[in-house]
Amino acid sequence: MELRHLRHFVAVAETQHFGRAAARLGMAQPPLSQSIMRLEEQLGIKLLERTPRGVSLTPAGAALLAEAKPLIAQAELAERRVRQAADELASLSVAFVPMCALRIMPLAIQGLRKQWPGVDVRLIERGSALTVASVKNGSIDLGVVVTSSADVSGLESVVIERLRVVAAVPAKWPVATQPSIRIADLARYPLIMFPQQMSQPLFAAFETARREAGLSPRVTQQARHPYTMLNLVSHELGIGLMLDSARYLPVEGVAFVDIEDVPASGETEVSLVWADRPHKPYHRSMLDIMRDIASPTAG
Repeated sequence: MELRHLRHFVAVAETQHFGRAAARLGMAQPPLSQSIMRLEEQLGIKLLERTPRGVSLTPAGAALLAEAKPLIAQAELAERRVRQAADELASLSVAFVPMCALRIMPLAIQGLRKQWPGVDVRLIERGSALTVASVKNGSIDLGVVVTSSADVSGLESVVIERLRVVAAVPAKWPVATQPSIRIADLARYPLIMFPQQMSQPLFAAFETARREAGLSPRVTQQARHPYTMLNLVSHELGIGLMLDSARYLPVEGVAFVDIEDVPASGETEVSLVWADRPHKPYHRSMLDIMRDIASPTAG
């Protein structure tokens, strides 16, 4: 039995359909059918029953499926370890914009370590434009950037998250128990905001709501770093406006409340970028892991 025949058989057995299995394997259906026929001929046993809707496993096929899956997994692990042994300085560099991928990045690194335990992942904080330039010149393997802040043309990219602005409120204030709040209502509280040049769409939305409500501005503090803002909020000096990724920063005394009427222009789209060049297998694994983690929330 050849390993490729077992891979083909597992795909057909799991999808119960030759067409879907061929699409999953990235191959045409006729060669896949021939591969299964050769496997059955080698074993002298019928593994699949053809049905009007696809295929079903024979008892022998079910037994082979149970044995084939761990064999394939072991072979793939052996391949990864051999490739890793050939590259003693295996490393992966990922540049990212602060406050982006706070949920995705730790989970992705944990997932990569399970597949490639010897790979050294280097995380580098930097702005979107510099990250894109570094990915293009090859000094960085992968980049996490704010899509609107950099020219990603010439690179492969996929959106991994869309971040909204939320209110970071002192946990002891009554507003912390609300499921949401409007911008005009926020204007009644002392506010802590990032400098205007760092959050122009939010400033514009806030000013419009404030004027419509006839309220005076109460921006009592400005903070350039998220932890500075969260520290001020935890000491009940005001309500901070920040990206909802801040929920993944563990700070006592702070609760997060959704803002109902943040405009679409206030949403921050975050993309994973990489160059279309040959990559090490673990680079490709990291790409796949990050996309899989992001898929439920990036849409």
